[in-house]
Amino acid sequence: MSAAPIWISDDLAAARKRVRWFPALVSNHVLDLIRQHKPEDLPPALTSYVQDRGSYDYQHHCEAASDNANFVSDEVVDRFCVIGPAKAHHEKLRKLAGVGVTQFNLYLMCGDEEESLRLFLLYFAGNGLRRN
Repeated sequence: MSAAPIWISDDLAAARKRVRWFPALVSNHVLDLIRQHKPEDLPPALTSYVQDRGSYDYQHHCEAASDNANFVSDEVVDRFCVIGPAKAHHEKLRKLAGVGVTQFNLYLMCGDEEESLRLFLLYFAGNGLRRN
């Protein structure tokens, strides 16, 4: 199972702005892992992005415009989230399926939630998405 926010748009900068809060939120869990395990035993692809994190203000947890996410690079957003045109979403979900993901949950917390869900389902209804 995988879960992430989505943003369907040809404007990648705008899409990244909408979902950048998510890798910042995940950084809290990554720091917990680092505290409980030797950092060298954890994948650098997971842990390296939190090195320059700074403080995290829970008063602004999960807010798209929060300063909490200033340390999150575009590359990390692209890895942790599903953004771009609908076809890019399809490709990312196929890659996730290729590594064993059988369920994907949308984090509809980026604004325009109903429209995001409508666009997502509209595209996938016509392109072979199987819903359980």
